[in-house]
Amino acid sequence: MSGPRRHLRGVAWAGLLTPLLWRLGVLMPLLAALPVFQPASPGQAMAALEAQAQALAFRLRGLRPVPEELVILAIDADSLALDGLLAPGERDSLPLWRAMGAWPWPRALQAELAATALEGGAARVVFNVVQAQASRFGPTDDAAFVQRLAPWRDRVVLAAAVTRQGLPGAGEGSVQVQLSRPQAPLAAAAVPVPALTTVLQSPQGMAEAIPGQDWIDDQLGAFSPPLPRPLAYAASSVPVPRQPVGIDFPGPSGTIPQVPAWQVLAQPAGFWRGRTVLIGATAPDLGDQQETPFGPQSGTEVQAAALASVLAGTGFRHLDPVPATGLLVAWAAVVLLALGRPRQASDTATLALALALGALVAGGGLWLMAHRVLPVPALLLAPLLGGGLRGGGQWRLESRERAYLHQVLARRLSPALLRELLRNPGPLGTQLGGSRARCVVLFTDLVDFTPLSAQLEPAALFALLNRYFAAIGGAVIEEQGLLDKFIGDALMAEFGVPRSRGDAVEALAAVRAALAMRERLVALNRELAAQGLPSLRQGIGLHVGDVIAGNLGSPQRLEFTVIGAAVNVASRLEGLTRRFPDHSILISGELLALLPPGVEVESLGRHPLKGWPQPLEVFGLRGLGPAAAGDRGLASF
Repeated sequence: MSGPRRHLRGVAWAGLLTPLLWRLGVLMPLLAALPVFQPASPGQAMAALEAQAQALAFRLRGLRPVPEELVILAIDADSLALDGLLAPGERDSLPLWRAMGAWPWPRALQAELAATALEGGAARVVFNVVQAQASRFGPTDDAAFVQRLAPWRDRVVLAAAVTRQGLPGAGEGSVQVQLSRPQAPLAAAAVPVPALTTVLQSPQGMAEAIPGQDWIDDQLGAFSPPLPRPLAYAASSVPVPRQPVGIDFPGPSGTIPQVPAWQVLAQPAGFWRGRTVLIGATAPDLGDQQETPFGPQSGTEVQAAALASVLAGTGFRHLDPVPATGLLVAWAAVVLLALGRPRQASDTATLALALALGALVAGGGLWLMAHRVLPVPALLLAPLLGGGLRGGGQWRLESRERAYLHQVLARRLSPALLRELLRNPGPLGTQLGGSRARCVVLFTDLVDFTPLSAQLEPAALFALLNRYFAAIGGAVIEEQGLLDKFIGDALMAEFGVPRSRGDAVEALAAVRAALAMRERLVALNRELAAQGLPSLRQGIGLHVGDVIAGNLGSPQRLEFTVIGAAVNVASRLEGLTRRFPDHSILISGELLALLPPGVEVESLGRHPLKGWPQPLEVFGLRGLGPAAAGDRGLASF
């Protein structure tokens, strides 16, 4: 297949596929983020991206203050190992310390911790310890728990938990939901509605949000009331919203103030007044370590972060399904319309990045300032993926067009001029006008071509000229000259424009090119004779001088050329070869002065030239002597 045909076919395929692909690239991430598709695999993948984006946003934002009324009364590693922390006599000095040791602790001890905070004026005590079974220390232990906390039952909240496990023999995805509530005898020590310790997780298992009422109704609706309320709402008396609320993690483990259980009696007067106290395990050995944006934290710290989010009103909220759908549809329309306008790959890429940046700024600003969560990954991916596909298609098309144009121009422009245009794009390729330059002009023409053209058919004549120009034109290119134009059976070339390597170098290059032309014509004539075709004779004239080099023509059709007296002199020297049949190459004295010693020439005297004010010294060029032939001295562009 020819080059133009391959080019057109490639353009056709690109024209058919690219519009479809880039539009799909815009729509696919937005469709995956639609609320109706969230349960499907693409929706889960988008939710995972969103969770990772939020985790990164937390780390970039850094630490945030915690409500002053919140404190954790921690069952920490030191409190579980007082044997190694305190001397035996020191530990025996306090009944509270004597009761501490390995987990589980007696419920009487847990009640004493809570009572200490309540006696100090705590507004509320919330247990993050599920007490669903009878105490292992016996019924008296449960009774002691109730008796100790009964005076503050309206300020004590016990914990409940939800567990999910697969059903034996059931199909994949069949699970059983179990609700573990506080043991009935303990109800007299706390408010009637327990606190649910369940926290929603991202697809990667990262603690993410506080369940909403819809989740409770869906997961726990089959259980008898009263159904537990999420701990953050049970501890704050804030109504439970319908939708989940994202946890505003203030920082890594230890950010929320903690009081180790073994130091509960050592706090200053007034420390507990008005505080919400969360009692729970923080020791890693007790398990319940959960992944958060700031690394692993205990379940108690996660609950405290959730409670802090509710108390401060900084919990993150997603858009409701209808507004979220409207936003995604509107963004799809904006991106599709915007990306359909640019006509160049660079403009498409710039616009796609601008749209993505706008989505990032809007999403980040709402997340940071208003605690609203937009589907930022989908909003980012839509312009980036769509713009990447469209820009990539445009770039491929532009690359093919550039390659094709380069191929076309390489056959219509001299390589020297084409290199200069590509190196320095600008007025040289687009504007009329020129500038003064000094160069060597080479003019060649066929001798007695008019009678020959009358003997041949036009097609044969055309083919003969093409063979002739192919033979001699290569000599100019090999010497890095500029093939200016073909004029019938004549050729005009310059050495030293549009970029000069120096007068001496250009003069020697022009002479070499002329000698190569003569040799190649000899070889061509042998081929023509073997084919029964007439042989060709040429004349070549060379001169050096000042010219104006630039674009000549009209704004619609430019042609790079040179004009000036040097051009006319070279043409006259070529015409003078008719008077000297033994010298097919004539050069001027000015040019000879630039050539190195050893150039073989024959002086032909001074001759008047039409349009030239005085006779010009002319030399017939025979060849390069050994010294001149060895002096290449040509610097490449």
